[in-house]
Amino acid sequence: MNSAAQQPDDQLDQALATILAARKYRCIHPGLARDVAAAELAKGRTLKEAVKAAKNQLHQSAAAYIRRNLNYDDALHELRTTVAAAKRGPDGDPSADPSVRALLRSLMAAHASTYERLPLLDTFYPELFQQLPPVRSVLDIACGLHPLARPWMPLSPDVQYFAFDIFADQMDFLNRFFDAMGYAGAAAQRNALDDKDTPPADIAFLLKTVPCLEQIERGAGERLLHRIDAPILIVSFPNQTLAGRKQGMAQHYATSFLSQIKKAGWQADSLTYTSELVYIVHKH
Repeated sequence: MNSAAQQPDDQLDQALATILAARKYRCIHPGLARDVAAAELAKGRTLKEAVKAAKNQLHQSAAAYIRRNLNYDDALHELRTTVAAAKRGPDGDPSADPSVRALLRSLMAAHASTYERLPLLDTFYPELFQQLPPVRSVLDIACGLHPLARPWMPLSPDVQYFAFDIFADQMDFLNRFFDAMGYAGAAAQRNALDDKDTPPADIAFLLKTVPCLEQIERGAGERLLHRIDAPILIVSFPNQTLAGRKQGMAQHYATSFLSQIKKAGWQADSLTYTSELVYIVHKH
């Protein structure tokens, strides 16, 4: 997105400041907010209209997925306390501890994408990873709270896990989660629409990500698929709206997606679940 350069700096700066002043968006990636506001101003909207439209766009593509606001400090304190108790237990392994897993389930319920996947946790990752070669590094783009599901993934603690999303407070919490659990990895605030190289990884998760990107910028999802430095992509599409309406969403997205895969000469296998349609894409 390059509309920002076409806008008077003072008007765009005012729009950005207004958006970031809202509690819902104070931790959002400022570059994304700026680009979305610039695109709305470029349509000839007034400042007030552009701010309203930009907030709506950011809500639809990102903020709407937050089912409830977490107090990350409280969550981190509870996590550290629960993990410490698990380490004193018979196994000493917090990843397998029922109390740790129960807490992580409750935290994942705060985000719509991971909430929908909660009933599948015990089967989703074994089914997925048995179709993959050995994994030593993971990239998770527009991750939300998905990294909290790492205890269910058949990965050793030293497997590098790189996570990106647009909310700074969420990424800070995930970094502290990695540290508390003893996992190798890092989370960082990043806009997936930026044309930047990604860290190399064995697999990359893009779970329910492509439709969100396409809402903001048409063609952004396809460009990102090509830019990712990973031989295997785990791409999924939602089977229903956030309101629970089934509108053939996954099939609609899949038609375009499979066309892109064919054009690129890649191969894809699929797994179907109640909440989402998952593709395992082999780029090479």
